[in-house]
Amino acid sequence: MNNVKSVPMMISLPKEARDKLRIMAAEQNMKNPDQVTSAATIAKNFILEGIDRDERMKMALSKDDAIDTALSNNNREEDIM
Repeated sequence: MNNVKSVPMMISLPKEARDKLRIMAAEQNMKNPDQVTSAATIAKNFILEGIDRDERMKMALSKDDAIDTALSNNNREEDIM
């Protein structure tokens, strides 16, 4: 998803979540002052990672369903014989 055009999106978070993101950004900036990281960047990365993880999980589940279906069909064929 890194090579696609980014568009702005506004979200609302609890204050505690915002504060944690700010602390994470400050820690990143202390570790690597040459690359400035914002709370918004960290939140964006979390969101993109979550979407990617969700898509991978759905693909794995659909593969499992296909395997289960194939096994079920194979068992039915054996029962017929």
